[in-house]
Amino acid sequence: MAPPLTRNDWLEKGLHLVGDGGPQQLRIDTLCHALGVTKGSFYHHFASQPAYVSALLAHWKNTYTQQLIDAVAGLDNPHLRSERLSQLVFSKDMRPEVALRAWGNSHPEVAATVQAVDAQRIAYLTDLAQGMGLAPAQARLAARMGYAQLIGIQHLPTLVTPEDAVQMDHSLCTLLLPTQGTPP
Repeated sequence: MAPPLTRNDWLEKGLHLVGDGGPQQLRIDTLCHALGVTKGSFYHHFASQPAYVSALLAHWKNTYTQQLIDAVAGLDNPHLRSERLSQLVFSKDMRPEVALRAWGNSHPEVAATVQAVDAQRIAYLTDLAQGMGLAPAQARLAARMGYAQLIGIQHLPTLVTPEDAVQMDHSLCTLLLPTQGTPP
């Protein structure tokens, strides 16, 4: 007998399904079928489908943003933090984020979460760029340029490999930062 599903199992499956087929894959019947369980299991963890969507958005924000920031927080050198962050970001499956961004065009809660994620990421990247020696205005511009590159790469999965993306990110940093330096 398989262990009971956790709330995290439901949320991870939701990210996978939304990435594969869009928000229509988040219907309760579809989720239950994909996990091989009954609706009772769903309602054990979530009060409703809208509650599930809210939890999924919070999970995406945490796993695709906060956990990545936390993972590099212990690195003192901002250049190393930037390099490691790039590796972590581009190792993630980009499809859920692409689907959520598209869904945000027609769903206010999704749109608000995407905006909050964008703001958090750009603020972090701005602080990181300032830590690398850029003035505040230059750091904000560099952060937005790097972030625009990320969003563009998400839409080019067959053209840009994760390895290419890390190299592109490194090249952009080299162009934007006067004293990029080489990490030890």
